[in-house]
Amino acid sequence: MDKYKAKVIAIGTMVEDLLSQGLVVLFDSTAPKELQEIAVVHTGGTLARDVIQGDSMILGNSVYTVTAVGEVANRNLNNIGHVCLKFDARTSPELPGDIHLKGEKLPVINEGDDIIIKCDKA
Repeated sequence: MDKYKAKVIAIGTMVEDLLSQGLVVLFDSTAPKELQEIAVVHTGGTLARDVIQGDSMILGNSVYTVTAVGEVANRNLNNIGHVCLKFDARTSPELPGDIHLKGEKLPVINEGDDIIIKCDKA
């Protein structure tokens, strides 16, 4: 079941630098221009159910397992399409707006890619 689905529409000029540090910032297209410079900007979506540990996140052609979710991450994702994705497999959130992910390598993100969060359970 898909919990969230959006499409990448722009990639900020600072995204590559942040990604090299294991961080991707997501914002929907309503974010101020200054924030879009650091973000993967997407179409936004509706969060059907809260993101929880064990869910899958698909970024383009890469699949990750959610290992931790900060206390405001779900609300931020639903309201403004914003979360910080950290590719460090932490099992407790570092900051309230973080989603931590486990995977084999950092993603390659391009305009037109899908961002999908899903669970395999009903």
